[in-house]
Amino acid sequence: MILVGRYLSPFVRRVAATLQWLHIPYEHRSLSPALDADAVKPFNPMLKVPALVLDDGEILIESSAILDSILETVTSQTLLPASGPARRQVLQQCGIMTSALDKSVAAIYEKTKRPKEKIHQPFLDTLVAQAQAGVDQIEALVAANKLEGAENPTIASITAAVGYSFISAMLPEACSAERHPALAKFAGAFEQTDAFKACQFKV
Repeated sequence: MILVGRYLSPFVRRVAATLQWLHIPYEHRSLSPALDADAVKPFNPMLKVPALVLDDGEILIESSAILDSILETVTSQTLLPASGPARRQVLQQCGIMTSALDKSVAAIYEKTKRPKEKIHQPFLDTLVAQAQAGVDQIEALVAANKLEGAENPTIASITAAVGYSFISAMLPEACSAERHPALAKFAGAFEQTDAFKACQFKV
């Protein structure tokens, strides 16, 4: 397998951390759609990462679809229940954090890609508030012990930890240890695992 995308992307990193957790080997190609467009385009013409090239050459895109496909092939995995309310709960928890990540990335782009004089502050404020609202929900779940920790995680747990590390570093006005102490401690435990150390990101 080949995983395309930099670990700086939380969507790439949630896939990488899951592969690492399951001890599934892969080749990593640390490519950026912005910096390596020509190299990324053969894997995804939309210039989005992650992309995962399967051993038979099939290419998967979008982290949620990639993870679902991977987990379906691992019969002994416990990261995602097979069916029923437990599965819906894990997927819903993933959805909250991935939505917060979507808004965080949009806010970061608004601040860094647009000329300062053209930044629309009310729009930026809305994006930050939406990201913060998502992280607040995950904080409440962690504080209520409704997310499994690093001892017996789900993909929602992995996604929450990846999400906290990214947003707190890249958009601290939406996420911080002061505002989200339970999640900060939760993510810190994951960051100490071999799986997360194997796919660390640098700002």
